[in-house]
Amino acid sequence: MEENKQYTQQFDDNDDSGFNLKEWIFLFLKYWYLFVFFALVAFGLAYLKNRTWVESFESSGTIIIDDSRSYGGNVFMQGFGVQSGYKNLDNQVIMLTSYDLISRVVDSIPFLSTDYISKGRFKTRNLYKTSPIYITKEHVDPRAYGVLFKLELNKDGSFIISDEEGRINKNLKIKGRLGIPLQHNLFFITVNHSMQSIDNREIYFRLRDKSSLIGDFMSRLSPRFVADRSSVLKVSLVSETPARDIDFINKLFEVFLIENLERKNDAANKTINFIDEQLNLVSDALALSEGAMTQFRKSNQIVDLTSHSSEVLGKASQYDNQKAQLKLRENYLNYLANYLQTNLESGSIVAPSSLGLNEPMLMSLVAQFNDVISKKNETNEKNPLYSRYEREIESLKISFQEVIKNMRASLQIEQNDLDAKLSTVQQQISALPIKEMQLIGIERKYRVDDNYYTFFLQKRAEAAIQKASNSPDNNLLDKARVTASTNRGTKSRTTMTYLFIGLLIPALFVVLKELLNTTIRDAKDIERNSPYQLIGTIKHTNSLDPVLAANRPRSSFTEMFRVIRTRIEFIVQRKNNIAILSTSAESGDGKTYFNTNLASVYAMTGQKTILVDMDIREPSINERFDIKEEMGVTNYLIGDKPLNELIIKKEGVNYDILLAGTVPPNPGELIRSEKLKEMFNELRKTYSYIIVDTSPIGLVADAYSLAPMMDANLFIVRSHKTNKAFFKKLTEQLRNDKLSKFYVILNDVKSEGGSYVKYLGSYGYGYGYGYGYYGRKNKKDNQYAHYYEDDSEI
Repeated sequence: MEENKQYTQQFDDNDDSGFNLKEWIFLFLKYWYLFVFFALVAFGLAYLKNRTWVESFESSGTIIIDDSRSYGGNVFMQGFGVQSGYKNLDNQVIMLTSYDLISRVVDSIPFLSTDYISKGRFKTRNLYKTSPIYITKEHVDPRAYGVLFKLELNKDGSFIISDEEGRINKNLKIKGRLGIPLQHNLFFITVNHSMQSIDNREIYFRLRDKSSLIGDFMSRLSPRFVADRSSVLKVSLVSETPARDIDFINKLFEVFLIENLERKNDAANKTINFIDEQLNLVSDALALSEGAMTQFRKSNQIVDLTSHSSEVLGKASQYDNQKAQLKLRENYLNYLANYLQTNLESGSIVAPSSLGLNEPMLMSLVAQFNDVISKKNETNEKNPLYSRYEREIESLKISFQEVIKNMRASLQIEQNDLDAKLSTVQQQISALPIKEMQLIGIERKYRVDDNYYTFFLQKRAEAAIQKASNSPDNNLLDKARVTASTNRGTKSRTTMTYLFIGLLIPALFVVLKELLNTTIRDAKDIERNSPYQLIGTIKHTNSLDPVLAANRPRSSFTEMFRVIRTRIEFIVQRKNNIAILSTSAESGDGKTYFNTNLASVYAMTGQKTILVDMDIREPSINERFDIKEEMGVTNYLIGDKPLNELIIKKEGVNYDILLAGTVPPNPGELIRSEKLKEMFNELRKTYSYIIVDTSPIGLVADAYSLAPMMDANLFIVRSHKTNKAFFKKLTEQLRNDKLSKFYVILNDVKSEGGSYVKYLGSYGYGYGYGYGYYGRKNKKDNQYAHYYEDDSEI
């Protein structure tokens, strides 16, 4: 009793016990064969997967981005250089990876438009520049793009093209011959033999459209600066075809530098075009004035003017040059006003300094305008900065209009002043002789046109020199090359991943099997789910013999009952006059089979023993022993017969039997009657051991009435059958109801290795020697070998 109370207190303390690592380790070791099997399968699958592995490489090149913001020095150079918006490092990176630039690169590498592929049993490779064939295209139907075609090449130069994946037509067969144009509704192509030897007669090819190529390279292109605050940009691509990536990066750098130079030359070209337009106008006027002066001198035989006339002519020429400068400024203002109205999308404005017009306010506005235009051209309408640049352009246009208005007013004032001066000179000219006056007029016109023409020729030469001396702002540092292998660790990672999954599957199986188990299986389950002490374990047997223990007294099966008998004697502190009740959670737990054999073990002591069937609702002992008698306990309780006439002595059974009797209509009332107590008192006077088989306590309450009359109450639990949750709830209810002297028996345990010591050893119920397999194993060396009995078949 005291031991059971201590065990109940221990159950309360460990009721919420946590994770038991040792228990899980042994549980996994129990299924070691599953782990070995799945590990072998994982290694096999990893090997096959690694056979398909193809090494991928990182190819990269570097370029130096000029991060200067302005040229400094002569402001005149601003008209021919790249504007500050293009000097920004981030903008340069955006331009390098832009759709249009990559489109130009794709157009300049013809090998990209067709993928040539070799397929082996495990590996697939891209035959970039190593394919034994190459295809020239004249027309490709959009349906054919992206489709993997298979080309089977015959030795005579003929071939058959089929749709390998069946995306267009699984039965597609197109016949052709090398070097001969092939026309089909899908494509017009010519398949040619390259300089490579033909080792594989099956070659796959995929026609790529421009947009897919651009998207592919844009998604893989990785630009990054080699260090913080550095302007050296590293551009990388990663793929299984490094030769293709190297060609692309080198061509990208080449096109980028060319485009950069084109941007620098754009302003110079516009300046030259503007000057050429002015030269065309001036050259005609110069030719006319030069011819007129020559003809006048010949016809009038005048070679030169007098000194006074020359002085007057000098003043007139000076004022005419100033007037020409005003005309140039007026033409530039007209160009500027027209540009702001009609040519905003055509690029930057010609800087006034390139035409010798040094107007600080105008030069500042032009620089700002060109900067904003360049920034706008680098974005699109979806960019949030686009609308901001639009507003800045509108604001600058208003400023331009105000400046142009003010400059026109200033020009008019200067024009009026020059007109007054020229009027004075004209009066002086009028006072000269008629011939000289006519010559002065002709020479004056010639000088103006000549100076004007010379000025434009000088500016055009300066612009051409600057254009010829231009070079890209950015410089190529390193051409593209393979810099690293990116997936060399893939094989080991694949093996470890497959091995992990291979070990995870059996582990999950074991864990789920354990977590989804709802039945009591072993002593540990009883320890976790019951407040009552486990005092014995009964092994599984295939025999239906109700007195197997008596018929096989030296078997391990019988020894388990002896252990239980000893434990009960220790619990009740005596060796006779013991009444034992056995119940269970539900029917089918082996309670009756246990009781018939327990009675046999007690009877083997030579003391009088009786088995009482108190399961008066569904009696079964009479069936176990094939007894035809129907009278029993209920007949005694209702007074039909005296007790001694109801006790049965069965031949071959070493104890007496008291059957349940006729099934009554009121079994609950009979169980609670005082006459039942009298019956057990009378039996105690005659028998040393009383074994009581009662109804399952989880179904009916008969055991509640009988348990207080007993010295020990045994709760029979069947391994892999009794519901764990129901058992826990039931035993806790019994404890709450203050039912004492309850102990647990684990029944029908399937022994692993043939030894029952495994189930009892951890609780102190084993012996120094064993039975079954353990005994047989050591039989030759054991001095008690004659005592062992082979019970492997029971």
